[in-house]
Amino acid sequence: MRKRCCALVLALVLVAALPVLAAAEAMGAEEDVPQTTDAGRNYVPGAWSSFAAAASNIVYFPLRLAITIVTAEAGGLTGWLTGGDEAAAKAVWHGTDGQAYIRPGVIEGRERLRFGDYE
Repeated sequence: MRKRCCALVLALVLVAALPVLAAAEAMGAEEDVPQTTDAGRNYVPGAWSSFAAAASNIVYFPLRLAITIVTAEAGGLTGWLTGGDEAAAKAVWHGTDGQAYIRPGVIEGRERLRFGDYE
C-alpha cells in the first residue's frame, strides 16, 4: 500500500511538472529582452537555469532561513555571555551574510554563491 501511495505521488509530481517544463522550453525559444544586472552587464538568464534556480530554492531557502535564525540567536547569546562584547557577537553573525536565495546567474556560473564568509 505504501509503495502504491509513493508511486502515485511521484506520478502526480511528474505530471504536474510537465507543463512547467514545456513552458520553460517555450520561454527559451522566444526572443528574450536583456536584463541589466548590478554589474551593468546585459544578459538574459536561460529558461533551464531559471527553472533550476527556482527548484533549488525549494531546498536552499528553508535551510538558509533556519541557519540564519540559529546563527542570529547564537550571536546574541555570545554577545550576552561575553558581557556585551559586540565584536564577539559580530564574529558569529558573519554566518548570516550572503544570499538568501539562489539566482539563475549562480546556476550559470556568472555569480558566486555567498554563504557567510564562504564563496
